[in-house]
Amino acid sequence: MKHFFWKNLMDEKKIDQMKNFSVGVIGSRLIFEILWRSGVGCIKYISDYITNFDVILDCSINPLEANNYDIVHPKSDDSCVISYLYPESKNELKSLLKGVDLVIAHKNVAQVAEVAEEVGCPFIPDIVTIFLPEGVRFGEVIYPKVERDPISYTITCGLQALEVIRIFAGMKPITAPEALIVDPREGVKKIWLKTTV
Repeated sequence: MKHFFWKNLMDEKKIDQMKNFSVGVIGSRLIFEILWRSGVGCIKYISDYITNFDVILDCSINPLEANNYDIVHPKSDDSCVISYLYPESKNELKSLLKGVDLVIAHKNVAQVAEVAEEVGCPFIPDIVTIFLPEGVRFGEVIYPKVERDPISYTITCGLQALEVIRIFAGMKPITAPEALIVDPREGVKKIWLKTTV
């Protein structure tokens, strides 16, 4: 399946190298699904309680899962999927994210950004951009207010997955302060995040 997803972006050798990477995904079942199907080697999925809003927003969540804790399971024998509930302490979150190559957060974004910076790995918030360890810090930008609906959320997840693949393939991703926002009324917009420093 992974060869189908990325066949026009890179050669099969690079696609097969995806299994060497590990990603921490916080609070987005849809981005977890896309990355698993794309061939990412190991995914640490960290989530918490599924609300009714989560079910409406994320088409990969069954409506009967609302009002429960979100746990995912390995999708096949050759996949590495480790599922955790969102921890109570920052130190525990840091411990869970140690060793990942990249972190994506759709919930608890500010705290996860801080931890990703501390463990020294790239961070993707709930918009399309990557905060690199040696680049602009998440805490240094004025974060935009983003409206969510099922379609813009799905497109955002797809674009984020593309950026993950680009960074793992050695291609230039979209990095902060440059970003893309999917607006339900205006479509995909390129923006520059304002910095506070």
